[in-house]
Amino acid sequence: MQSILLAAARLVNGWNYNATVCVRAGMTFPQASPAGVPRWLLLLFALLLCGTGITPAQTVPANVVLRDPAPKTALTKWVSNGTSEPIALNLDGGTMRGWSFPAVRPNPDMPTLLFFYGSATILHDEPIFAAIAREGANVIVFDYRGYGFSSGTADVMHFRKDALAEYDYAAKRAGGPVVVYGYSLGTTMATYVASKRPVAGIILAGAIASAVEEFPVFLKAQGPAATDASRVPSDEAVEAFDGVGMVKNATAPLLVLHGEADEVVSIKQGREVFESSAAGEKRFMALQGIGHFDIISNDQAQTAVAEFLHRLTGD
Repeated sequence: MQSILLAAARLVNGWNYNATVCVRAGMTFPQASPAGVPRWLLLLFALLLCGTGITPAQTVPANVVLRDPAPKTALTKWVSNGTSEPIALNLDGGTMRGWSFPAVRPNPDMPTLLFFYGSATILHDEPIFAAIAREGANVIVFDYRGYGFSSGTADVMHFRKDALAEYDYAAKRAGGPVVVYGYSLGTTMATYVASKRPVAGIILAGAIASAVEEFPVFLKAQGPAATDASRVPSDEAVEAFDGVGMVKNATAPLLVLHGEADEVVSIKQGREVFESSAAGEKRFMALQGIGHFDIISNDQAQTAVAEFLHRLTGD
């Protein structure tokens, strides 16, 4: 019954009437109804809402997943360290800065790997990227706008646009195929790019299936009041975090890595994304005893990524 009433609350809240559902002094009702919706039905919804005390749903924006303030890094540290070189991409509203890890023993058949971080992460894990470079692949990674070395204002919907521009940059720089690799929030960026661009492969670590499944985790961290059942993801949030929907439009070979002990993104979500994939070649790897923050750095994952890249070359 509660779910029905909540749906009614959302429905009434979604129509733009100059009337309130309940007030202390009495009650007013909509003066008109949308085409095809009986006015008596709206009246019934209003009565139910007033009788139960249910309030209209409150939408939660996509940016609820972002760190506030966004983590930053001094530009004085944006320098080559012997295994990487600084790269920059000027986009509308900011400059995306990152690093390129050139292949140590270049393999002309090996694709370039474009990496997307999680929501609380700035450029680090250099040993991981250096290890991939030793396998013969070039690696490109940027900080999100407003994060780390990058300028601009952090915003999930802008991240998506930036991700496409970063893919185009990587493809032009490489002159060949590109594999997208996403971790946590980055899995939504990788699947978005793969649904819009001709990627050679997709690697997802800690894949998010949907905003409806993942947002309660972020809201819970904000305190009990944030987990109110009437709080639902906004339309933009639903679109941005639709890992299941986006992966259906990507046919490139897929590798999904997920920790069995992941406490931030349930392994159930990773399996949903994997099962929804349209890829003809795909592999799901459950990492025993691995939590969310160790998914990309553990030996099993690094070996699986290396094997995946080599398979793409026919090795």
